[in-house]
Amino acid sequence: MRTEGEGSETKRDRVRRVLLEPLEAIGFRFQRGTDPDEARKRLDRLADDLAYMSDENLRRLFEAMRTKGEGKARDFWPTHAGFVALAQIAQPRPLEEMPGLASWFGSEAGRHALAEGRLVEEYRWWLAKHRPPLNAQERRIVADRGGAGQSRAARLKERLGLGLPVDAVDREWLLAWQAHEAAARELVRLGMEKGNAA
Repeated sequence: MRTEGEGSETKRDRVRRVLLEPLEAIGFRFQRGTDPDEARKRLDRLADDLAYMSDENLRRLFEAMRTKGEGKARDFWPTHAGFVALAQIAQPRPLEEMPGLASWFGSEAGRHALAEGRLVEEYRWWLAKHRPPLNAQERRIVADRGGAGQSRAARLKERLGLGLPVDAVDREWLLAWQAHEAAARELVRLGMEKGNAA
């Protein structure tokens, strides 16, 4: 929050100024009887979750949300999930900034994914779903893809190492796979370092 005599604006303040205050100005409100502290907490949480967005994309989100009010008069604040879903369209949140990602890969779950050969596919699952695989079917899908991906990567690396021809599509696939592997391994490494320091 901005303090007296301080000119800097927090990320939360910026989201309030660019998105939330303009929505309030056109009539967005909470239902009668909503506890003021609860209302403030909900808007603070929303501002914090959208703080990664640029001003331009916050303005785009304003334009998209101005017609999404709830209730009979369409003037109640939309749900948190509604804001986040449209924000993802306006400006996808970088995976590294997602709550839970670093702690997931830095935990035992990340070490198991690495040991069991599904680290890259688990990382890719997060990219697509913004959460870990949650049930047996999802974990099986990730494990199957992980095995297939590791086999393909090993085969392509071997061909390259032997100087054999590898087509452009396979080279591109391998580069993307290696980039995801490096990013996921770094999250696991940081988590292990943090655990060892504790």
